[in-house]
Amino acid sequence: MATPYLSGLDGFTSGTLDSPVTPGGDGVSARRTNALSTKLTGVLSSSYADYEIRDALRLLDARGVHNDEETRRNLKLNAQKEVIDCNAKIVDDFGQVAEQLRRVGSLLSTFNATCTSMREHIIAAKQESAPVLDEASTLISRKQETETKQALLDAFTTHFLISNADLTVLTSSAEPLDDRFFSILDRVKTIHRDCEALLGYDGENQRLGLELMEQTARNLDAGFKKLYTWIQHEFKTLDLEDPHISTAIRRALRVLSERPTLFQNCLDFFAEARQSTLAEAFHAALTGSAGAAKAIEFSTHEPLRYVGDMLAWVHAAGVSEKEALEGLFVGDADDISKGFSSRTDDEPWARVHGRRRSAFEDEGDEGERDPVFDGRKALAELVSRNLASVCETLQSRIDVSVRSSGDPVLMFKTFNLLDFYRGIFDKLLGSESALGKVIQSLQSSTLSQFEVTMEEETTAATMDNTPSSDLSPPVFLATALTQFSEVARARGPQMTETELERLFTAMLTGLLTACAESAAQIPDVRRSNIYRINYMTALKTSMAAVSAQVPVAQTPLEKAGLEIQSLRDQLVEMLTTSLLEDSGIRDLMQELDTRRSHEPPTRRAWLNTNLDEAAQRLDNFLSSALMDAQESLKNLFDRTLAQNIVSEAVERFCSEFDELEGMLDMVDAESGELDGERFEDVPDHDTSLRELYPRTGAEVRALLS
Repeated sequence: MATPYLSGLDGFTSGTLDSPVTPGGDGVSARRTNALSTKLTGVLSSSYADYEIRDALRLLDARGVHNDEETRRNLKLNAQKEVIDCNAKIVDDFGQVAEQLRRVGSLLSTFNATCTSMREHIIAAKQESAPVLDEASTLISRKQETETKQALLDAFTTHFLISNADLTVLTSSAEPLDDRFFSILDRVKTIHRDCEALLGYDGENQRLGLELMEQTARNLDAGFKKLYTWIQHEFKTLDLEDPHISTAIRRALRVLSERPTLFQNCLDFFAEARQSTLAEAFHAALTGSAGAAKAIEFSTHEPLRYVGDMLAWVHAAGVSEKEALEGLFVGDADDISKGFSSRTDDEPWARVHGRRRSAFEDEGDEGERDPVFDGRKALAELVSRNLASVCETLQSRIDVSVRSSGDPVLMFKTFNLLDFYRGIFDKLLGSESALGKVIQSLQSSTLSQFEVTMEEETTAATMDNTPSSDLSPPVFLATALTQFSEVARARGPQMTETELERLFTAMLTGLLTACAESAAQIPDVRRSNIYRINYMTALKTSMAAVSAQVPVAQTPLEKAGLEIQSLRDQLVEMLTTSLLEDSGIRDLMQELDTRRSHEPPTRRAWLNTNLDEAAQRLDNFLSSALMDAQESLKNLFDRTLAQNIVSEAVERFCSEFDELEGMLDMVDAESGELDGERFEDVPDHDTSLRELYPRTGAEVRALLS
């Protein structure tokens, strides 16, 4: 769009440059030429890429300006005229604004005058109404204070006071013990707790709190007394055969647990009632009265059955009591425990150290003890207390039955039966229950009576403990072993090592001591050992049979085996010595040992003189040696053991004979090595010693086999 201007300008410049210089005006013409040249130079040196020039040209183009000479000449004037016109228009507009401002100023002056007038009227009105407003403000404040006090009074009355009707329901025994009673009781307990907050303030609030706490404490005591009386009445008529005990009793017990003393008294009352009932039922079962199917006392001639029937009845009664009373404590144990813990401060005497503690309380740290309710423990103790009278009867009757039986085996079977039921009662009521302790006491007394009876029987049996001629075990020992086996088998695998040791001591130790004393009185050591082996073998046989069912019997069995082995070794030694002495071999060997330091001719001379006689003695011995050895052990009841003893003694004898053979061969060898002239004075010095003593070891073994 700038092209037309440039093209016009180029034509103008070209025409100007090409015009001839006017003659006669050289100076002027020269100045014009310089000015024009300068102007043209400035125009030509200008950069049309400048943004301002472009904007100017773009503006001219937008205004529709034509590039002609007239326009170029008046361009500046036209621009200035437009600026002046715009300024004039602005001045006119500001004139209108000034007029409006003059009007606003007039209005503000009028408004200020009006406000001043109103302020004067307001001040005057305020001065006149100020006393009335002060009085009204005071009245309103008093009204608000009165309303607040009335609201507080209403809230206090509603929260901290109970109506006479509610108080009657809480304390009167004529009113039923229903949900309304428990609701009112809970409300009174809440009031009692909230009164403690009033004690934290001084003045009237503290006095009011004390008065309210005293009043609510009396109301609570009356309410709990009514609850306590009602529970006692319900316990009198409580039917334990009913599988579903009244929920009202359970709820009442939960609430009464907040008074541990009253709670315990109720249970004491119930336990006394149940003791009487169960004692009568047990007596009826014993005697067959009250329609019982069969009296337990009919089986008194069978003590074990008699005791078992009584224990079975007590177990059945305990199970029934526990099942019937389980709903009272186990299901609500947490609620009762909370009641015990929350109200201990109301009964300071309940925290006295050393008072009688029940199963409802567990000991805490040293010092004061806080009651903690254990439902299952409480149930177990209550059942045990209910059975207290029954336990007394049971204990006396079992004691009489055990003492009158006089049979130690029967006594120990009774002990086993009691141990069996003790395990059952421990599972039912716990190991610390009164019933469990009664059974433990019966076990202890039964075992003591058993030991006393065994001691008496042992004393009576060992009055005459002279061994029999055939050295057989005494009859009293055989009887005791039979009893011991029967008792141990009755106890079975559950018998402990301590129990077995105590049983062994009671039944057998005294008898075995008497047998040992009688064995010591036998002058012949061999017969004494045989007697010992016989009764120890009887003991071992019995222990072996018992150990099949009582594993701990392995210990006395091993001890008996070791004792028998020791006695057997002694018999082997004695029989070997007898064989060597009877055959003359020992004398011959001792003589050879004695003459070992002598000169060979001297030793050979002695042998030549005495070997023939020694050989004859050996032949006489061998003819009956085996039968004599067997005859010496004929009283040994264990024939296998006797045969083993003879075999080992014979083997030892043959070993000694082999050694004698070696010694004779050595003497022969010495004679052959020396010069024959040294043996000229020895009779038969040319004869071999084996010819004088011809028996060989093989021949001796064959004759003694």
